Amino acid sequence: MTPEPAALLVADGDIPTTRLLARELREGFHDVEVRIAKDLFGVDFGGRPVVVSRLCYSRFSWLPAYLSRRRLRYAYFLDDNFWEITHQTGVDLASFFQHPSTVETLDAFVRNADVVICWSSRLREYVAARHPEAITEFVRPGFDVATATALRERRDARPADPRRGVRIGYPTTARPRVTPLLVPLVRHFLEHYGDEVMFEFIGWMPEALSELPNVVLHPWITEYDAFLAFKLGRRWDIGIAPLLGDTFDQFKTDNKYREYAGCGIPGVYSRVSPFVETVRHGTTGLLVENEPTEWIAALEQMVRSPELRASISTAASDDVRRNYDLRMTGRHLVAVVQRHVSP
Repeated sequence: MTPEPAALLVADGDIPTTRLLARELREGFHDVEVRIAKDLFGVDFGGRPVVVSRLCYSRFSWLPAYLSRRRLRYAYFLDDNFWEITHQTGVDLASFFQHPSTVETLDAFVRNADVVICWSSRLREYVAARHPEAITEFVRPGFDVATATALRERRDARPADPRRGVRIGYPTTARPRVTPLLVPLVRHFLEHYGDEVMFEFIGWMPEALSELPNVVLHPWITEYDAFLAFKLGRRWDIGIAPLLGDTFDQFKTDNKYREYAGCGIPGVYSRVSPFVETVRHGTTGLLVENEPTEWIAALEQMVRSPELRASISTAASDDVRRNYDLRMTGRHLVAVVQRHVSP
């Protein structure tokens, strides 16, 4: 069988999304050249499938028209709803994404694309409503099951570090809006459980927790496999995923579920999109309302029941293996790209 040609991925930055998207594309293309937008000079667009990921900087507003004039087809990829980033999401982000030149560039990339690919079905519906003329496709995002399995086997071959109690983890970029949920939650467990429970954060945690005992903040790890290995190495008993579910959040992917489940970590999730469409309450995770008392009750249920944690871990891991393995989702993504933009 003749291998598929190399593909070109033009991305907004060297971020986890870019690396995961490239990994999925490599399930069908024998090679994927990744070009970050700032390094675009000299790239050859011709003769191969082109995927543009999340790019909407106004200084690249010329690119959609350039590709269109030269009849160079491309797929445009989105995993966040940039149109709905407001000052609630973040003042600096809103200042950029609400700027008319950014919105105009974003719309131009969508209008000129041969297909817009979204990792969220809600986001696909939003794009289709905003741009009825656009061809839009939802492709389920995946998780690298093979890599996670190999890392788990290596971890389990080593003796576990001495520890006490239940370890609860949360990796995230800065998310200050969940502080009113997290602070009373952590303080409750420190007050009522002492050394029986430890909280670990990767990347960010509320400043109010910084001086408390049994609370640890680890630095963010950019390289994805290293991040995955570190998270697995922490041997978390529970993972948490608080999400407010506002206009921006509801279009996000279920990344926390895929990662926790793929790593064998039973999770507690906010009862909002995208988790309500993915998590089966009591089977593959716990869904809770965004009230501190509800979160406390759900986590206490998990802390007190190793049997519940084990059953959720098993069911969620099986769900990810069957439905989210990037060997499968990657082939679906490649098929969509081939159908719409292969030369």
